[in-house]
Amino acid sequence: PFMTKINLRGDPDDKNFMLSAGKALNTILPTKANTYTNNESLKIIWLGPNEWLIIDEKENDKQGLFSKLENSFGSQDASVTDVSENRTVIRIMGTKLFILLAKFLTLNLDNSLNSSSSVAQTLFIKVPVLLMRHHEHNREPKIDIFTNRSHANYVYKILVDGTKNLDF
Repeated sequence: PFMTKINLRGDPDDKNFMLSAGKALNTILPTKANTYTNNESLKIIWLGPNEWLIIDEKENDKQGLFSKLENSFGSQDASVTDVSENRTVIRIMGTKLFILLAKFLTLNLDNSLNSSSSVAQTLFIKVPVLLMRHHEHNREPKIDIFTNRSHANYVYKILVDGTKNLDF
């Protein structure tokens, strides 16, 4: 409930847009597909060629970050939207995490989430989700599953049910 989520849209080929975003966020927007960058508590996820999801995990002044971004663009062609209430994040971890998720995804997680700054957009059964890797190599796997709020309970219940036949 305390995670701020802001959707940012703009032209990555526009130097003024990229400079304004970088200055406001104190980091560079990722321009490589299916990656994210981070700076302190901020994570900036590439969603598409001109779209990013900015996540702030610490409990802070959500309106302050939103205003800072909005003010940094002035009259530039950019869009800043607070989507904090749009998606629920389910954080799961464990040594059998990829086995559990493989039951519900057609995505090859080993290939799609192969680096510590990887994200993947896919379907969890029939529900659109965003997966974000949170672990370093040789560490216990930890992944955030971003799903629409209306699907969160469904995804959660399926995950819990899916653990029942895993050998621990």
